Formats: sequence, C-alpha cells, structure tokens
Amino acid sequence: MFTLENYKILFLLILAILIAVGARSVYAKYGTISDSTVDPRIMKIDEEKYLGTKLDGEYSFVDKNGDEFKLSEMSGKPLILVFSYYSCDGACPATNVHLKGTLSDLQNTIGGRDYRVLTVSFDKNDDRHKLQMFTEMIGVEGVKNDYWRVAIMKESGDIDRFTRSAGFKYFWSPPDKTFLHTNAFIFLSPDLRVVRYLYGTPLEGKDVDLAITEAAFNKSTKSRVIDLLKMACYSYNYKDGKYTLNYSLFVGAGSFILGGGFIIMPIIFYRKRKEARS
Repeated sequence: MFTLENYKILFLLILAILIAVGARSVYAKYGTISDSTVDPRIMKIDEEKYLGTKLDGEYSFVDKNGDEFKLSEMSGKPLILVFSYYSCDGACPATNVHLKGTLSDLQNTIGGRDYRVLTVSFDKNDDRHKLQMFTEMIGVEGVKNDYWRVAIMKESGDIDRFTRSAGFKYFWSPPDKTFLHTNAFIFLSPDLRVVRYLYGTPLEGKDVDLAITEAAFNKSTKSRVIDLLKMACYSYNYKDGKYTLNYSLFVGAGSFILGGGFIIMPIIFYRKRKEARS
C-alpha cells in the first residue's frame, strides 16, 4: 500500500517531469537566437510600380529657419529628392555630400543650376536643431534656398505617406538602434513625377547628368540638341542601375548607313558611267 510519504514522492516526481517538459518547450521557442540578418530585397524600390507617379505638391515642410514651404514650390525644374535622417553619422551625410560634389563637377555640363535638390528627413524625432546640425555637416549652409533645401516635414504623420508615395522604404532596427534604408536619389520631373532612381555612392556624373536631362524631358518645352543626343545615345540599364550606351541604336544606324550605301553607290556609279559615255 502507498503511504502518505509515497504519494509525496510521486507528486514531486510528476511535478519535476512537468517542469522539465515546460522548460524544454520554452527554450525551443525562445531560447535559440534567431537570424537577425535583414534581407535587402525588402527595401528594394518597386520601380515598375512607382516610375511615372506624380507626388502630391501639398505636402508641407519646415527648413532650418522655421520657414514653411510646400513641395509644389520646388516644382518647375527637375528635382532631386533625397530621404535621410539627421541623427545619422554615416551613410546619410555621406550620401548628400557626395551628391553635392557630383553636382558641383557637373555645373559646366548641365548649364548651371537648372534643377533643384530637396533633402527630407524620414525620422519623426528629427527637429530643427538636428536639421541645423545636419545642414552644416553636409556643407549646404550657405546654399540659396531656391537651389537646395534641407527640411523636416511639418506634420510627422505625413512622413509615411510621403515616403510610400515615392516608393522609399525604411525600417527601424532596435538591436542596432539605427534605420535601415535604401540610399536612393529620386529624380522628379518639373511637374513632380518620378522619372528615375539612382542608388548608392559613388555616383557617376554621367548618370546624374542624364537623369536630370531625362527629368527635364517631361516638360513641354523646347529641348537643346545636345540633350536630344544624350537621351538618344544612352538608355537606363535596370540591372546595373546606371545609364549605358544605346548599342542597338548604333548598330541600327550602322546598318542603315551600310544598307543605304549599297543602294546609292550603284546609282552613282551608273550615272558617272553614263556621263562618261556621253
């Protein structure tokens, strides 16, 4: 017969088994370290979806002086839109500084400042103080407002809507205490339509020049002959994310010239022979 002491021992044994099984289940669920590596594909911009999208000109921004302005005030010329966050001490300031240097090198090529640049923060915690520090850091403190403006959004609630409308994605990483995002330069037409995305650094001056030219083509004004030649000779390569020579155009032109030669040369030869006989 089981005594009271036997029941106590059996109860303790069952309790120990239940605890062990429960602990094993908890460890299986929470005890392993999950892979925290972020797949870069989730930040990729769906260019096919967003190219041609017209951004809402009613979004409002605030610059370092506290002056408010709308996106529509940046229209009328090709616009380079750069999303950054102002507590970043790495990629974001470097991206803007590199763009500044590239544009400076292109002044003679693109005929002066016939475009605008807008850097906007996507961090709702950025304020005018951080904005001022970032502006000084990237070296556009003395740049005229009609050329390059660095700003925060007037309403933080508009940040997600504005970034999504341009196809830009970003994520906050708690372990790293930083934002993960694509370093993209978004080129807008004078009527604020997304025309081209260029990624990362270093930027090639040729690609920036062509993207600005392509953006300008969306307005119904006369284009310079040199711009027409640029756009005819280059095409955007989605795989490489840059502009490459339009080899098919050169092959087609060569074939046309060669074919025309085969037709014209016999005619010229026949006429000269006829004139010689006369």
